[in-house]
Amino acid sequence: MDASLEPRVETKVPKKVFIETWGCQMNVADSEEMLGMLEAHNYQATSDASEADLVLLNTCHIREKATHKVLTRLGTLRPLVEKKPSMKIAVTGCVAQAEGAKLLQKADNIDILLGPGKIAELTSLLDAHEQGKNPVMALGFDRHKDEGEALLLTPRALTPGELPKVKPTVSGKSEITRYVNIAQGCDNFCTFCVVPFTRGRELSRSPADILDEVAAMIADGCKEITLLGQNVNSYGHDLLTKGRLSASEAGPFADLLEATLALPGLERLRFTTSNPHDFTRPLAELFRRHPQLGRYIHLPVQAGNDEVLERMKRKVTVAEYMERVQWLREIDPTMALSTDIIVGFPGETEEQFEDTLKLMAEVRYSFVFAFKYSSRKGTAAARFRDQIPEEVKTARLARLNALQDRITLEGNSAEIGQTRQVLCHYESRKTPGHYYARTEHFRLVRIAAPRNIVGELCTVKITDANKTALIGELL
Repeated sequence: MDASLEPRVETKVPKKVFIETWGCQMNVADSEEMLGMLEAHNYQATSDASEADLVLLNTCHIREKATHKVLTRLGTLRPLVEKKPSMKIAVTGCVAQAEGAKLLQKADNIDILLGPGKIAELTSLLDAHEQGKNPVMALGFDRHKDEGEALLLTPRALTPGELPKVKPTVSGKSEITRYVNIAQGCDNFCTFCVVPFTRGRELSRSPADILDEVAAMIADGCKEITLLGQNVNSYGHDLLTKGRLSASEAGPFADLLEATLALPGLERLRFTTSNPHDFTRPLAELFRRHPQLGRYIHLPVQAGNDEVLERMKRKVTVAEYMERVQWLREIDPTMALSTDIIVGFPGETEEQFEDTLKLMAEVRYSFVFAFKYSSRKGTAAARFRDQIPEEVKTARLARLNALQDRITLEGNSAEIGQTRQVLCHYESRKTPGHYYARTEHFRLVRIAAPRNIVGELCTVKITDANKTALIGELL
């Protein structure tokens, strides 16, 4: 047969996408969702922005000057677009939602603007921009379909027994530990927080969809899953209200944890972020029954004084918070906790700040995410008149960090001589043969090993410690 008469099979050369992710773990999970959609749309990930056909900036709006950070980054991309005029730039995430069309007026090199509630429309926006060449955007938030299926991610059309395709990672470290978004948004409206405005009201995924995704990740080699939500403990309450979910007395989130823990092959399960007022005794009791949950939880307190907590609209008192800590420490006195703290909240007195330091000394957190109060437009606290001077906030933050550094070092030093079971996450890029793992208490351990131990549960003896990590000897 004449070769010239054979049918030609044309293969489209994949385009390249560069994704830059700022902010929380939910943004990381969102970036992985978008990368998975783009791969199905003939894109490949690249770590070099200059060779990308699409640059995607997935943004965070929690801290002050978030918009300025985005505009600065867009400025640094201008020379790349000048060299490659076909390059598209997409701004996604919370800054896109908060700023909306105003951002397009401030930066004329944005081609696509996409809020976190409209991720499913990314590829259709790319197609629309290709046809019209003008900036396109999708903002706002979806609600549940009438048939009862949660709208958070693109619905999957799966045959019975089929597992969904595993999303690619964007962290560049390991696929041993993965994030899974189980809910979007928040209904709490803490006076300092922009999340209800940038991610909308609470919207839960269906349990079946979550379990399918986790099962697919386990089948792909994942050992540890972290379930994510702005207020992860309140998962499923919107589905209950609409009559689309039934739950045990323990509640829909506890039921979801039980079902996830039952999946074969899962070594560890974590969840974040927990709002203390939704953290129940049945949730705490799960740590007693399920070793896979480890001996660690992130439980944000924000402040150690009741008057400050009331102004923050946190819906919990210091005594109620400490009750939850006691539940966990009754199960295991070594239970490790971390927290979020805001210093310099409007009206915070020196005595009230001292109460926060006292709480830290009592709980003895493993580590703390501490921030100076940052005024966010549209929040109630931004309108409070008794704002704290910047120099006072800076001084308080320094004192708080100094206290926590001492507590962290003491806690890590107490681990020396202990034997711990760790899950190895990744190998050091700078020092081959050295690996990083996490203990049940979520402490970071550096291990020298003669072989690749990524993904393994290993037993190590802790031989040394510093503020950042433990040093472990493989047994």
